[in-house]
Amino acid sequence: MSKKNKWAYVPFIFIALLLIILIIVIFKKPAGSADPINAIPVNASVIIKVNDFNALHEKTSAEYKIWQQLRNLPLLNRIDKQVVFIDSLMKNVPEIEKILDNPPYFISAHFSGNEKISLFHVFRLPAGISSRKVTDFINSLIVNSGTVTVRKYEGTDIHEVALLNQSKVNNFSFAVRGDILMISFSTTVLEDAVRQMNQGNSLMSVSGFTSIYATAGKNVDANVFVNFNEFPRTLSAFVKSDFKSEVRSCRNFADWAELDVNPLSDMLLMNGFVNTNDSVKTMASVLLSQSPQRMTVDQVLPSTVASFLTLTITDPAKYISEYEDFLREQGRLTAYKNTLQSLNNAYGTNFPDDFTGIMENEIAMAFDGGTDMDSVRGSYFVMRIKSKTQTEQKITDILTSMARVESKPLSNYITTYKLDEDLSFRIMHLPVRKLAAKVFGGLFTVPDEQYVTVLDNFLVIAGSEQSLRSLIHNFVLNKTLEHDAAFGEFRDNLSPRSNLCFYVNLSKSQPFYSPFLKNTIGKAWNKNMPVFQNVQLMGLQLSASNKMLYSNFLVRHLSSVSTMAQTVWESRLDTLTDFKPVFVLNHQTGQNEVFVQDLNNTIYLVNHVGRILWKQRLPDRINSEVFQIDYFRNGKLQLMFSTRNQIYLVDRNGNFVERFPVTLRSPATNGLAVFDYESNRDYRLFIACEDKHIYAYDRQGTLVQGWAFGQSESEVTKPLNHFRIGTKDFIVFGDRYKTYILDRKGNTRVSVDTYFPVSQNEYVLNVSGDDYSPSVVTTDTTGKVYFISFTGTVKTADLGTYSASHFFDYKDLTGDNKPEFIFLDNKKMTVFNNNQSKLFTVKFDEPVASKPQYYQFTATDKKLGVVLRNKNLIYLVNNDGSLYNGFPLQGNTPFSIGDFGDSLSRFNLVVGSRDNFLYNYRVQ
Repeated sequence: MSKKNKWAYVPFIFIALLLIILIIVIFKKPAGSADPINAIPVNASVIIKVNDFNALHEKTSAEYKIWQQLRNLPLLNRIDKQVVFIDSLMKNVPEIEKILDNPPYFISAHFSGNEKISLFHVFRLPAGISSRKVTDFINSLIVNSGTVTVRKYEGTDIHEVALLNQSKVNNFSFAVRGDILMISFSTTVLEDAVRQMNQGNSLMSVSGFTSIYATAGKNVDANVFVNFNEFPRTLSAFVKSDFKSEVRSCRNFADWAELDVNPLSDMLLMNGFVNTNDSVKTMASVLLSQSPQRMTVDQVLPSTVASFLTLTITDPAKYISEYEDFLREQGRLTAYKNTLQSLNNAYGTNFPDDFTGIMENEIAMAFDGGTDMDSVRGSYFVMRIKSKTQTEQKITDILTSMARVESKPLSNYITTYKLDEDLSFRIMHLPVRKLAAKVFGGLFTVPDEQYVTVLDNFLVIAGSEQSLRSLIHNFVLNKTLEHDAAFGEFRDNLSPRSNLCFYVNLSKSQPFYSPFLKNTIGKAWNKNMPVFQNVQLMGLQLSASNKMLYSNFLVRHLSSVSTMAQTVWESRLDTLTDFKPVFVLNHQTGQNEVFVQDLNNTIYLVNHVGRILWKQRLPDRINSEVFQIDYFRNGKLQLMFSTRNQIYLVDRNGNFVERFPVTLRSPATNGLAVFDYESNRDYRLFIACEDKHIYAYDRQGTLVQGWAFGQSESEVTKPLNHFRIGTKDFIVFGDRYKTYILDRKGNTRVSVDTYFPVSQNEYVLNVSGDDYSPSVVTTDTTGKVYFISFTGTVKTADLGTYSASHFFDYKDLTGDNKPEFIFLDNKKMTVFNNNQSKLFTVKFDEPVASKPQYYQFTATDKKLGVVLRNKNLIYLVNNDGSLYNGFPLQGNTPFSIGDFGDSLSRFNLVVGSRDNFLYNYRVQ
């Protein structure tokens, strides 16, 4: 195999660490042997120690999904080329190959002039390979592609290589001292190494490093060491000038960190420890005095969040005290106290106690990524609280005091967000900007935060009322991170308890972080977004343990990437559904709502904003259409449907109407049919059962006297149909071979003497005026079309042979008032015009398991809906066979298209999906 793979993990680990620390800094965190390691200059910001080349070679093969994506990034590609070039200098000579099998091998990163980051490589030469052999070999490789010059530096020969072609790798320098081979792309770093070795200094004389070095795993493939005293300066090379000082202040976060590297096929895991300097107060040491807790902020943050940082704080008073000690060492305590004192004097408040008194054990800052460029991208400060009542009273008291000072009524600071007719929330406006940062530090800066609400056990402060409304809406619909599948993959690979947890979705975060980054970095991030669609989750977790912080670092490759179109809302059900959502009318408001059932047989009523109004579990699955009837004949509507054993009637509050459910005399073989012959609400209910009887009930659920039909010849599996032709009523249904056409009393109205194996498809009324009308239309199990007139004559049409499981419909698609023949069989949908000429064929990627749905938008605009359940995709096909703009969309159930009364030009498409959500898309 190519040795390129052996080196692939190196740039990946390096850039991953750069990203994570960069993001922490952007949050505006306050400043808190002849062993090869002896050659590494002590100003290294990151050091990678490679312990086992062969193991890494296998784990970074072509199946290593993360690296296959990240190597497409320009920066990583450049670093990779440097490493591959070094590899090429060795691979052609067997003796040099031994170097790779003589661990450990080190790579270190250093901040050098002109804000550049230089890599330094250190090898230990094995016995039998002299320094002369190494230099001769490198010289022989360069002879035709560049020049090598040699100069003395403090007694050591430094070989400077100038290449004719630098498209793949820059010029570099190397030196051999004893059995140590050093290669660098910065001559300055190489000189630092030589000088340090001459002076007898090394990292092993640095107490902070030696203590963290002792924690490194011995049986892992590689270790990574981060020097917080130097790393922030390195990171500052990536940010704009305005933020460099804040980035460099991150040197006060900790002393050193060590991480054991565990590269997996779809994930990079690194874990280890972070230590602190005993003589200097750091932010890491502030966390050490708090006990790790379960993170709960994902219960309130929306699933669209791009990034968040949360701290769990079990002793808020102690946290504030130790945070003040940290500020004291930084010379910033006076400014912190003066800010709070000015605030308290002005408004009669008592911060930080006003917050710590209501706080439970968690604070967080989050950025909402929205779902497209026009979405609300809010910033939030979240605090877990002890009591909702206590917190609301505290905030009201604070606002009352502020209102008094500003001579304004309290009502000026409180608005009501009415989500729907029955649910509203108080949004309180605090006239103090960046309040969370003033209390808890710059790490929790939220731009211009002023708007506050209380949701269950959380206090949320947002930068705008609009973004707070968006968060509330998502919270009500359970569209939170807690229920997000991608975030679940991230959370499942970390410890359940921590002191600090940082999460970033790289595919959503660029709009927030690019203003802090150099323009070239921000543009490159956006340009390479396809990479981050696959490798999008990254996070860090710190937990106090034995006077150190145990750390977990994770980068996750997603096997299936969601690129879902924007939804109006998403409402989470208890489990999956395969039920077609049904639009039902709210007789009180005149707006449509949605009725649905999940796989646990729970039924739901969801209103126009996606809120679940009620849910109730049934013992069986619904097997019929859902009918809205006016049972009491007073303008109030109820829902009627059947299951295998009962007929249900449910009012709009989810309660069963008196006398219902009605238990059937035999298990049903088809779904309920409800007819209102005279449109006078004198309903008749029909259902077929296993005893082959067709039962007729009145609207109260009582068997109709005088219903004359006896038994069918075999089981009836499709619902009965009622058609009116002129002044006559026809009840039409079929069993396995026979078609029945009855009158209202169950007597035979039309005798059908033609027998055929009836398919699974229902009877369709045809009154188009063509040669076959009026008639009812269906197919047999081979796809032959039967037109059964209301005089008993039968005509057929043969449009090909289809499987017994085919779907058929006979509808006017083209708007010429003549129905088309619509066949859907396996993976193919074929449509013929009324003259039996093929109009179009549409092929799908998998067999379709449900009937195509027919939708009429205008007299000439008709479409067909198709579901690919396994792929979680829905299609809307135009009447010429083309795909409607914006499709396919995500979803795996038959879907309904209607409106909620909020637009005359747009429709709402409601569909279930495999992530337990009910989606509402807007269709133009």
